[in-house]
Amino acid sequence: MSFILSGRKKFTRQATNGIKIQSYCSMQEVELVRKCLEGDQKACKELYSSYAPKMLGLCHRYIAHTAEAEDALQEGFIKIFQNLQSWRHSGPLGAWIRRIIVNTCLSKIQAHGPEVLNGSETLVPEIQVEPDIFYSLDYQAFEQILKSMPIGYRTVFNLSIIEGYSYEEIATLLKIKEVSCRSQLHKAKQFLYQRIHSLYPNLKLPA
Repeated sequence: MSFILSGRKKFTRQATNGIKIQSYCSMQEVELVRKCLEGDQKACKELYSSYAPKMLGLCHRYIAHTAEAEDALQEGFIKIFQNLQSWRHSGPLGAWIRRIIVNTCLSKIQAHGPEVLNGSETLVPEIQVEPDIFYSLDYQAFEQILKSMPIGYRTVFNLSIIEGYSYEEIATLLKIKEVSCRSQLHKAKQFLYQRIHSLYPNLKLPA
């Protein structure tokens, strides 16, 4: 992954009104995309191999079945290469790729029908998930717990806790009511807490 992490610089571009606008991208990213757009197959392979492993892990967080997660990855990268010219240098290439992969996963989840994402519309209290819970688990253990969640819980949990979307944004993405998002996240946190407690009874959890 050295290609992704190396050479990151902060660029500025001069706006027409004389104000400098800062943007963050990588010289390597810009050059790699340029070569891909020119049809350089070696560059296309480099882009894929640089980002695909991490994006596959992301797909597995949303989609429990391995074959379907791999399909989402492939479909996502087809969209990425088809729309590569639309990437703007105002942000990291990896963030742009991530959004496309997440949206592809959501499309596959929604294909199962709206009932898998619609939760109760009863207002529920917030539950705080302490970061120490996650730090106490290795990635594989946490991933397995996520995979065992009902699909609605898992999807909203990923979008809210890991991706950082607001309830309003999640409701728009999933085409469900905001109160359903809150309900699903509440239940996801309960599920996570209970599963961790059952699997790791000696692990100290917040009351």
